[in-house]
Amino acid sequence: MEKVFFFFCVFSCWIMQITSSDLSGGGSSDVRVRMGENITLNCSMRNRYEVAWYRLRSEKFVLLISAKKDKTGRRLLTNYNQNRTRLEITADSWVTRASLTISGVTESDSGLYFCGTKSDAPEMHFNKPIRLEIEGLFVTEEPEDVVDITDGVTLGVTPTKRVLMFAGVGLAVFVFLLTAVIAGGIIYHRGWQKGLKASKH
Repeated sequence: MEKVFFFFCVFSCWIMQITSSDLSGGGSSDVRVRMGENITLNCSMRNRYEVAWYRLRSEKFVLLISAKKDKTGRRLLTNYNQNRTRLEITADSWVTRASLTISGVTESDSGLYFCGTKSDAPEMHFNKPIRLEIEGLFVTEEPEDVVDITDGVTLGVTPTKRVLMFAGVGLAVFVFLLTAVIAGGIIYHRGWQKGLKASKH
């Protein structure tokens, strides 16, 4: 029992460290832009064949645009675009980087942007999010025209906080069941030993 509780304490501290580092200011890149300007956001697509850009705003996680490589692997073909007049996705000559360009930025474009890429595995790999802020609405650092994302983390499509919340609940249920099984095993073993001694007498 003591080993179980020790393991639970160590694992809980580790989860808390991951949560605090992921949700802190260092967990996303901030970019500031004036109303009406164009902005380009970049993300790595090396060894990936499909890419999609999402925006999280007002608790809504929306797919903005998606594309995939053609058979040659040298071109990026758009297969979904929420707003063809303002959104465009392009790639470099080797399709190792996918760039999202937003034309004529408006207030509704502010929010967290996520670039997701896929390889042969079924899950989608998400790069570090970008927080897009409109000048005059938020106070942040100096404006940047292009943001590169290089550090990647694997996340579900749901927002990070919800994933961590469900993970915490699942961990608590797992530890409770594990503790109950171990305690039941100990009680059963001791009862069996007492029964064995009584039968000998």
